[in-house]
Amino acid sequence: MNSNAKSGWLAYLELMRISNNPTVISNTLAGVALAGVSLGDWRVWLLALAFSLFYSAGMVFNDWCDYAIDQRERPERPLPSGRVSRNAALLLTIGLFGIGLACVALVSWQGLLWAGGLVGLIVLYDLWHKTNPISPILMAGTRILVYLSTIAALDAAFSWQVWLAVGLLFSYVMGFTFIAKSELRPQLKALWPAICVLLPIGYALITPDFSPILVSVALLSWSLHSMGLVYRQRQIGPAIGRLIAGISLFDALVCIVAGNLWACAFAIAAFGLTRLAQRSIQGT
Repeated sequence: MNSNAKSGWLAYLELMRISNNPTVISNTLAGVALAGVSLGDWRVWLLALAFSLFYSAGMVFNDWCDYAIDQRERPERPLPSGRVSRNAALLLTIGLFGIGLACVALVSWQGLLWAGGLVGLIVLYDLWHKTNPISPILMAGTRILVYLSTIAALDAAFSWQVWLAVGLLFSYVMGFTFIAKSELRPQLKALWPAICVLLPIGYALITPDFSPILVSVALLSWSLHSMGLVYRQRQIGPAIGRLIAGISLFDALVCIVAGNLWACAFAIAAFGLTRLAQRSIQGT
């Protein structure tokens, strides 16, 4: 769909990068699996909704902060094109953050403290990411805080498996976010952290079971395919969209290692749904 033809509610979905939202839900499910909680627990889906709202709010506020830059470099986006007003975007940001925090508060006050930290980090990233050399670290921090906030909200323990999964998710997101920062000025020498993208495949090795190996192979294949777009074809934007979707494959790996097959199935479905939605709404 031509972006210029998008208007009304479609412009808002584009502004919220709604196509990437399934990856936030799978982040939550991975946290749930690490916490050892059943998907039948009502708190699971309320947390998934909350973190999805945080993600959408962060995307809207990101465009609100980058308005002047997007006027020059991406005038087709909803704000510079005038399809959504800046005032509406700011109100939407506040509303989404507020509803999300209320959802977490219904689950746990301890989780609310962690979620407050997540919202603060999202806002910090949006306010200071274009000229910030450590912005990939901040972005990775927002993703791992979904894991940690979920586990804290469900009052579960922070085991070594949790910290290992958190570290590998951090590595993956930091790696591709660093690549994304070079999107407008591609330099091969600046892409060395991309190796971080491949580290999470090793998570399958913490269990002797065979099934996690299958998910790990899928994650490896997808990551290599996506990285090929970067190094061989210089198609950084499409590669980043694929790597964002790949977050759900890592979440699926975390879920199956934790023995939660239903969460794994939902995470794999989130991967497919993200890729399908990205055909209509770009993930970057």
